[in-house]
Parts: sequence; C-alpha cells; structure tokens
Amino acid sequence: MVETLPPEPPESVPEFVDYKEVLATFNPMDIALIKSILDAEEITYFFQGEHFLHVRPLALPARLMVKIDQVEKAAEILKDLKLSFAGINVSKDTEENP
Repeated sequence: MVETLPPEPPESVPEFVDYKEVLATFNPMDIALIKSILDAEEITYFFQGEHFLHVRPLALPARLMVKIDQVEKAAEILKDLKLSFAGINVSKDTEENP
C-alpha cells in the first residue's frame, strides 16, 4: 500500500475540446469536399449528423463542427466555397463571435 497515488501520465488524461458550428449542408458531396480541404489544412473538425443524412435526407443538415481555436481559420478557408443548392453558407455568427 502507498500513501498517495502517483500522478497519471499526461497522455492518459483526455483533453476537453470545445467545438463551434461553422456551416451546415444536406449534400454528401459538400461534406467530402470540405473534409478534404480541412484535412489538408490540419484543422480539427467533425460533422455532427453526417450519417443521419442517409436515414432521413433533408430532415436535418450535417453540421460542420470545428475546434474553437480554429474556427476563424476554417471560416476563412471555406468562405469562397460554392456549396450545392442544398448547402447552407458559412454561419454569420462565426464572424461575429469567434
């Protein structure tokens, strides 16, 4: 028995990551294009509801969620992207509240 436990190694403690919505789309092709762009720029992201599009298309869009400290960079990269007719452009809230 020991009096106190040794500290946990830093890699075993999960890091809390805060995300913010940057844009939303109903189109799987938009998602694939956005993923390739953000992967190339090493931006941390995920699409909330991406796989739900196959179950109930056009019910709810897939929302691009970007790590909070990379939102401005992601929005800048994607601002001129021409999404499909079903796409919803970059959120105006992103520009006002980074």
